[in-house]
Amino acid sequence: MRCRLRRGLRKEVPNSSCMFNYNRKKYRFLTPVNKKNDESILERPEFMYPDPKSGKDKKTDTTEMVNYLRKPRSEAGSTALFAAVVALLLTLLSGWLMVRSLGNPPLNVSAVAFSAMIFSAFAVLCGLFSFLERDKDHLFSLLGISIGGLVLVTWVITILMGMTV
Repeated sequence: MRCRLRRGLRKEVPNSSCMFNYNRKKYRFLTPVNKKNDESILERPEFMYPDPKSGKDKKTDTTEMVNYLRKPRSEAGSTALFAAVVALLLTLLSGWLMVRSLGNPPLNVSAVAFSAMIFSAFAVLCGLFSFLERDKDHLFSLLGISIGGLVLVTWVITILMGMTV
């Protein structure tokens, strides 16, 4: 077969190397790509749990097996989220008490605000330390760090603004 290369130049090339040969390969739809292996991927040994009826040793190596179960939550992450929620509630309580007292709060409102700041700092620290736990879910850690960090930044800005006025 002839294939056109440049400006009228013709050159004999094999059928497979021609760039514009559209009939070179016939595509077949709905045929398996890998014909040599008809077994399902889920039947491979790394995806299977050991058979409890077999007489094999219970101490088999399970590091190559895939675990489809959910990872357990991080304990320090749960503590961080709890402390962050408490800090947020104390912040809202101190804001409500401030509005209720018409801007002239008693001393206990300052204590509530300082407690919110301590709880938020504790939430950030617990959230950071929870990342040291391996093979755990760190969703609660991220939530605790973000909520506690926002509350802590809010109180630091409030204190700095109060010192400059």
